Amino acid sequence: MADFPPWADLADAVVREIANRLPCVYDRVHLAGVCRPWRESLERLPPLHPPPKLPYLILPLAEQPAFSCVLSGGATHPFFVPEWIRHACYFGSYDGGWAFVSTAHPRAQGYRDYFLTNLNQTPNTFVLPVWIQLDREEPVLRPRQKRLRPRDPLFINAATLSSDPFMDGCVVAGFVNNCAPVPGHHRQKIAFWRIDDKVVIGYFFMEDACWDAVDVVRHNGAFHFLTKGEHIIVGNPVFAEAGAPPQVQWEYRCFSSHGRGYDGQHVVARYLVESSGDLLMVVRCSPRPGEFTSAFKVFRMAQPEEDDDAPSLDGRTMLFVGRPCSRSDGDVVRYIWREVPSLEGRMLFVGRGCSRSYDADQYPGFEGGIYFFDHRIAGQLGDAPAQYPCSDCRKWTGKPALQVERCFPEQDPSNYTSQVWLLNG
Repeated sequence: MADFPPWADLADAVVREIANRLPCVYDRVHLAGVCRPWRESLERLPPLHPPPKLPYLILPLAEQPAFSCVLSGGATHPFFVPEWIRHACYFGSYDGGWAFVSTAHPRAQGYRDYFLTNLNQTPNTFVLPVWIQLDREEPVLRPRQKRLRPRDPLFINAATLSSDPFMDGCVVAGFVNNCAPVPGHHRQKIAFWRIDDKVVIGYFFMEDACWDAVDVVRHNGAFHFLTKGEHIIVGNPVFAEAGAPPQVQWEYRCFSSHGRGYDGQHVVARYLVESSGDLLMVVRCSPRPGEFTSAFKVFRMAQPEEDDDAPSLDGRTMLFVGRPCSRSDGDVVRYIWREVPSLEGRMLFVGRGCSRSYDADQYPGFEGGIYFFDHRIAGQLGDAPAQYPCSDCRKWTGKPALQVERCFPEQDPSNYTSQVWLLNG
């Protein structure tokens, strides 16, 4: 019999207590591999409850991706993906291990192929559209319905899903662009399509810059788009027949900017997060453009109360289907962003189209905070690939003494993608 060190002969209860203090499933596997007595001790005990699942941060390393686990203190674990997505670009993710990825088109320089793939079970892959069908007429707020119009390459900036992609009626929503040299068509568009559609025809935009979307989330059965002006566009698409654009009931929620400021800091990004039934706007700031994140502010969508010292809103909620309809006083619904003074035990993981909220009380030893990754693009020169710095990925705690702390491993810049959350829930 092999000789074991004295610490290998621990009571079952002690080994079990050690395992309970390791919420990361990979750490528990390593624990069982330390020595045979520990492994046999764990085998004699009832199965451990599955550890709570938090997002992993995918690290786009040069050789192949790895991921960093918050539950194990930011430790890096190996991450094996098929060769065809080893150097794919990520532009979103969804619960259950799904990721939106794009790869270089083999026959068209600068064009991309788009996929939704399950990184836990990579044979499960959906091919997404690469074309957007344009109506060259004067752009107004309505779906593009003429099917014989030219098509342009599609550029998907961010996307999310209405449900698991294997569920009937799954819809993809995002904000997209195309390269059509037509005035007005360069403006970012809101788009909806079914998971098996080959061409995007259900897209919408207005000449007004207030429709420039910066994030999207599924909330209360509808897609909510956050704009640069911190307003919200709600869209609920219904696909009535194959090959036809969706009918969409829209709601435009206009927010007053009264009392909302960022202390003169530069706004890096804005995110929407659903948290315990509330819709939060998380604003990420830095001292100056290009510098590291220094602070966050969190707001909750609310309707003004009678004693609120807020002026009447200039804008109103607009309800329309297909094209704008007349507004009446009965359609008016006022909203404000009410600042949340503290995170109240929330653990927020923010990213475009993939933000999630968790309760820190469910994770012993953890406290509230905002986890974020670096989605900057440093630019490119000539034919050189874009450089993704991948250096501004940390945790913001909101504590006065130390507001931003490093909790993920450092990595070199990537030349194929920024980081992204792998959503395990």
